[in-house]
Amino acid sequence: MPDLNVAASPSALLSTSTPSTVASSLTAQATGLTTVPTGSTSITASSAAPLSPSATPSSTPAASQLGLRAEYYQGKDFRNLKWTEVDPTVNFDWGINAPNSIVPADNFAVRWTGAVQAKYSEIYTFYTRSDDGIRLWVNGQLLINNWTDHDVTENSGAIALTAGQSYDIKLEYYDSIGGATAQLLWSSPTQAKEIIPASQLFQGISTQAVATGEPAKSASAFVDSIGINTHLRYYDTAYGNYPFIKQSLLDLGIHHIRDGGSDPTWAQHINELGTLGIKSTLVIDPNIGIGPDASYDIKPPGYTVTNFVKNVVPNGVEAVEILNEFDMFYNVFGYSRNSQPVTGNGWVSYLRDFTRDTYTALKSDPATAAIPVIGPSFVYATSSSAIGDLSQWVDYGSFHPYNNPNSPGDGSIAKDYALRSQPFGTKPLIATEVGYSTGSAISDRPVSEAVQGKYIPRLFLESFNEGVPRTFSYELIDQKADPNNSENNFGLLRSDGTPKPAYTALKNLISLLNDPTPTTTAAATTTSPVSSPTTTAAVPAATLGSLNFSIGGNAQNVHHTLLEKSNGDFYLVFWLEVPSTDQPAVSQNVVLNFSTPFAQATTYSPNQSIAPTAQYAASNQLALNVSDSPLVVKLSATAAGALATTPATPV
Repeated sequence: MPDLNVAASPSALLSTSTPSTVASSLTAQATGLTTVPTGSTSITASSAAPLSPSATPSSTPAASQLGLRAEYYQGKDFRNLKWTEVDPTVNFDWGINAPNSIVPADNFAVRWTGAVQAKYSEIYTFYTRSDDGIRLWVNGQLLINNWTDHDVTENSGAIALTAGQSYDIKLEYYDSIGGATAQLLWSSPTQAKEIIPASQLFQGISTQAVATGEPAKSASAFVDSIGINTHLRYYDTAYGNYPFIKQSLLDLGIHHIRDGGSDPTWAQHINELGTLGIKSTLVIDPNIGIGPDASYDIKPPGYTVTNFVKNVVPNGVEAVEILNEFDMFYNVFGYSRNSQPVTGNGWVSYLRDFTRDTYTALKSDPATAAIPVIGPSFVYATSSSAIGDLSQWVDYGSFHPYNNPNSPGDGSIAKDYALRSQPFGTKPLIATEVGYSTGSAISDRPVSEAVQGKYIPRLFLESFNEGVPRTFSYELIDQKADPNNSENNFGLLRSDGTPKPAYTALKNLISLLNDPTPTTTAAATTTSPVSSPTTTAAVPAATLGSLNFSIGGNAQNVHHTLLEKSNGDFYLVFWLEVPSTDQPAVSQNVVLNFSTPFAQATTYSPNQSIAPTAQYAASNQLALNVSDSPLVVKLSATAAGALATTPATPV
């Protein structure tokens, strides 16, 4: 830890409703109803229903799929359609998160349309609970109209309905900023007040398109976003077995590590890994022998950053990172400049100067000018504002969105991104540390190995959905067999080298999604062997397609990532974003509806193996069981791209 100061300490998160600058992931979930202010009630009689109520129930079915058609828009004017699905009910408390992975967390709108069927011939009162604006039409009558910014508020309106008859229903909603809630309820003299159930909602027959299609992201870009922290110079730990570490990295299939050091053996290993296609982001720290110039009292061997990059690790380095979690560690390990110790608030000016001087030194030398500079990370929430603007001296910011032991998709990534963006302006942030410790019950915020195995692949997917160009899991291997110390238990491998479930799951996910022959491999520059974290081996966005599909069934808490390989095959990855346990996996049944039939679908469970779990023949619909472990669905555009066997039913 002292070398690169890559501590597994979580960043202190600021509780805030500030919107993320990146697209938030799908975190919609049903919650219990709360007591809220009640708005005025209006009663409108429908000409299609008698005003004399009868408590005779009817169960006449409607000839269409249960639930309402939901159209999700960016903006409040219903012009920029981004996503369409079938929602069984309208019962959402998104909080500060986004409804799905391609709609922003703020400034979005939803339109639900279809039909509602009454159980009794009575006057029904419809209720909405919303934050912000909402309006409701039933049978063409505007029952509720509160199209304003407001906190969670209940509004209501009434209309007489006939049992068994279906009535058109349209609910429009927008969120401005901050919290987002949308719920639709009803009651009648016989019907207790409740969220309108899916059994009484029908999406009907619509002539509208199934949205414009969700744009796919490059499968190779996702694989390229995955990185792992290592400590190659911790020779007295499990990292001392370098041949095993090298082979474990190669077997895992990653191309990026984060490390730090300066001694000759360490540098030899970094360069060798670089020639094998595993490039390094290296933390620059005078306490481990590297700094901008001699004024920073660099410890032996005393490399300046330009000399270090050009002459010590030329084959291994792809980016440098400014001092790790310096707002905490300056007081722990001791730093000085021109022999003057850094004390008190002096860490701010020291870190600002260090960032500026590192950036200036690298960019002033043509041989190192293309090396990306990643800004410093912080532990304390107040540090991101105290440090001031660093954006002119970095290519990327950094953040450490530790959330252990909570699940990775609970909104913490977006929240921490917003907080840690303060010093870096519009520069993208790289998650240079994040992970889950599997220490003993008395260690700091542990999870079990089984839960880590579910959270690690979901962590990379959630981070990628957020638009984070690269995420480095902490770390490859447990440093020592010390279960009571959380710091020694973040590894994907145990200290004896045996794989934890997380290593197997991530290895299989990478193997399934790796695209070895992408359309184009983007080179960062002709003056440097390194590549930008956002462009390595990725299919150009212009060549990527879109997939027209909707999600029906029980889709709440179901998150997904849509990827495409260079051969045109789509890969949909689904998972339940819920807290995981050691108990059998929780699961939900969902139905995928496609506007155009796929040639063949093949499903995989990477937490188990890379072998297919089922194959499906050409169809417009696909029924799936989604659990809290990722489910990969390969959609082949042509039979030639599918597996040889094409059964009519899943195998």
